[in-house]
Amino acid sequence: MPKLPHEALVQLVRCAPEMVVDLLQRELALGLPLHLPPRVTAAEFVDLNLAEYRADVVLMLGDPERPSEVIVVEVQSEIDARKRRVWPIYVAGPRVRLGCPVVLVVIAPDPQVAAWCAEPIDLGRGCSVLRPMVLGPDQIPVITDHEVARRSPELAVLSVAAHGRELGAEHIALAAIAASHDLDNDRDLLYPDFILALLGDLARAALEKIVMQARNYEFQSDFVRKYFYGGKAEGKAEGLTEGKAAGKAEVLLKLLRRKFTAVDAAYEARVLACSDVDQLDAWAERVLDADSVAAVFAA
Repeated sequence: MPKLPHEALVQLVRCAPEMVVDLLQRELALGLPLHLPPRVTAAEFVDLNLAEYRADVVLMLGDPERPSEVIVVEVQSEIDARKRRVWPIYVAGPRVRLGCPVVLVVIAPDPQVAAWCAEPIDLGRGCSVLRPMVLGPDQIPVITDHEVARRSPELAVLSVAAHGRELGAEHIALAAIAASHDLDNDRDLLYPDFILALLGDLARAALEKIVMQARNYEFQSDFVRKYFYGGKAEGKAEGLTEGKAAGKAEVLLKLLRRKFTAVDAAYEARVLACSDVDQLDAWAERVLDADSVAAVFAA
C-alpha cells in the first residue's frame, strides 16, 4: 500500500505542475517551451486497467490534440526493481499515441534512491537505453525564506521532503507551514499534515521546541495550532498529544469527505473520539486504496 508521503508528493505535482517544468529548466537545463503551460492529463498507457501501468502524473505541453512534449512524472521514495521494468512503458505509451517527445522525470527526495533512479535502463544489449531525468535533493532547493515559500507553496513542501532530515530542517518546515495558510482546494489543511509527516524525527522535535519556547509565535493554520497546542496550556505534553490527535482526526475526516463525499455520523464520531495518533494514521493510509468508508475502518 502506498504511504501518505508518496501520495502527498503526487498531490503536490498535480496541484502545481509548473513546479516540475521550472525545476527541469532551472536545474537540468532541459530547454522546455516555457510559453506552453503544462496540463495534467490521463496517466494510463494501456487498455488493461493495471496499477503497474499507471504513472503518478503525466504532464502535457502544447495543444491537447498535438502536444509538443509530454513529461511523465514518477515519485519514488524507495528502491523498487519492478519500476525499471515498467518505466519504459510509461515513455513508449504516449510516444506511440501522441507521436511527440516524451521524457521520464523521477522525483526522488532520498539521495540514495535518486542515485538509483538515475541509472540508465538497458532495454537490450545496450542498443536501446532509457535515461530517467531525476529531481533529487541536489535539484530541489532548500527554502527557509517565508516569502519565497509563499510564492511557491508546493515547492516549499517538496523542500521539506528532500531536506527534512538535514540539520536545520525545522526552519524549512516553518516556511512551508506558513506558505500553506489561506490556500484553496483544502491545501491549507492537508499541506501542514504532509509537512509533519515528511519531516524527520529530530527536525520535528526541534520544531516543537521552537514553538514551545516562542509562545508568541502565531501559526495561521488551525491544524498546526491544534497539533502543537491542543486544548491545554502551551508546552504541556498532554496538550501536545491531544493536539496531534485532534489535528490528525480533522485531516482524516477531510480526506474521507473528499473521496467519498458523505461520511456517516457514527464513523465521524469514532474519528473525533479517537486519541490514538497511530490508529488515526493507519485509517488515513487506508483511505488511499479503500473503495468505501466502511473499508477504511474494517478490522
